[in-house]
Amino acid sequence: MASFGAKNPYFAPIKSEPEGKLPVYEGEPVKIGRLVKSDLTLTMASGKLYADDELAESAEEFVSGSIAMETDDVLDSVASVIYGATVTEKTVVYNTSDNPPPGGLSYYKKLMRRGKLVFKGYFYPRVKAALGNDTAQTKADSITFGTSSTTFTVSNANNGDWRHTEEFDAEADALAWVKSVLTTTDTSGASTGEQDDV
Repeated sequence: MASFGAKNPYFAPIKSEPEGKLPVYEGEPVKIGRLVKSDLTLTMASGKLYADDELAESAEEFVSGSIAMETDDVLDSVASVIYGATVTEKTVVYNTSDNPPPGGLSYYKKLMRRGKLVFKGYFYPRVKAALGNDTAQTKADSITFGTSSTTFTVSNANNGDWRHTEEFDAEADALAWVKSVLTTTDTSGASTGEQDDV
């Protein structure tokens, strides 16, 4: 399997977190920007028990994760949803008291498996965003494009899930899934939604 593309990162804030279920999301999911890169780093708790001079038991459990994401841009209206910033007309105010809301994150990757194109969706039910570093540089004899960076801390939902993946043969189906997992149409905590055309 070879990965050679990633697209369409979406975020939706959490409205409620029912016991033992996936979160219920609020409103329509927002597109963060056009995806440049997404790197997942996991923190795992591990333990080993040795007995009679050999490994008798071992365990590894998910603790948390971190997704370093780069997009081409983050619109002001999206910044208010993801980072908790305040938007008034054309001004965005970032304050020390801002509290980014927990939410769900989803996107899909383009894969090649034995010559066949596959689209794999990734859904993280509970994440929290932190604004990344910003760089600016003067114009020179070559053009360097800047990107917007966001770090998402991944934690598990109340049912223990921290990631879902699903594969699709058609890109339109992958995009519809990315949006649908963040669109709640009932109050049971399950995430479902309408499938939009690409």
